[in-house]
Amino acid sequence: MLYLMTYTNYLFRNLKFIFLAQLILLLYYQDLLSQNNNFSFTELSDNAKVNALGGNNVSSTHTDFLMNPSLIDKKLFSINYLNYLLDINSSSIMYSDSSKFLGNFGLGIKYLSHGKFEGYDLNGNYSGDFYPKEYIISFSKSYSFSKFKIGTNIKYFYSKLYENSKSAFLVDVGTIFKPIKNKQFSIAIVASNIGFVLEENISSPRSSLKFGTSFKPEYMPIRFSFTYIKKEKEADFKNFSMGIEVLLSKYLNIMIGYNHKIEKGFKLNNSNRLNGISYGLELILKRFNLNYSRLILNNIAGTNNISINYNLRRN
Repeated sequence: MLYLMTYTNYLFRNLKFIFLAQLILLLYYQDLLSQNNNFSFTELSDNAKVNALGGNNVSSTHTDFLMNPSLIDKKLFSINYLNYLLDINSSSIMYSDSSKFLGNFGLGIKYLSHGKFEGYDLNGNYSGDFYPKEYIISFSKSYSFSKFKIGTNIKYFYSKLYENSKSAFLVDVGTIFKPIKNKQFSIAIVASNIGFVLEENISSPRSSLKFGTSFKPEYMPIRFSFTYIKKEKEADFKNFSMGIEVLLSKYLNIMIGYNHKIEKGFKLNNSNRLNGISYGLELILKRFNLNYSRLILNNIAGTNNISINYNLRRN
């Protein structure tokens, strides 16, 4: 037992090198490790601040470490709820903490319900209702050194849409770099959904690379964010988003975002309206942080999202 504890402590002291090696290997071998199938649920955030800033933010300060595991920082408990389309809803519970033994770590459970469907056989006979669902259970870890923070998510994914189900083990590796001390400027990169499906004859999810940056001009109460996602075997540059945080006071922020892929993907025929716009509010209290966001998908559809974050550690 003593040897095991000594070896475990050695691994945690050197996790920064393990994470860095993971990131390099995953970036280099991502085309070999993943196939063409995409588990879209794993890319959907139900964090209100992320969605207010365009839906794919990996470089700003928020509590969704499933988007970028290197963002794990404070001891927080977070509850998120997203009312997506029709009866499709996503919710998650996330907990992050730190200890001398583990350092910064996070635990998360994320659930997606597709609503209720009526089943019929080939002859049109009613066969009962079914409830498609998907969920993710994750363990996350981050480490800080110099001007870098690096982290990884280890995720178990399960999906049952009708009679068949599938499950997978997936890994994300992310890093965030703050090159200038005491300046609000950061650069982030995340390799996500590298892994394998446990069932036979089902290809692995399509991996992605996310590149992001956030910066706040020194004398402006505004923070800008830009994110680009490179899907495996995808050559276009349409999958980008941007966000603006207007820092009104230490208690209240206004957020505005734009997602180009959503704007193009949900656009209705004969409509000139600009879609993919999101907006939200962030209320910052002593121990609580409340976020609300709304995303305009098109003329007839939109999403509502709320996140409640509780700081478990007194300042």
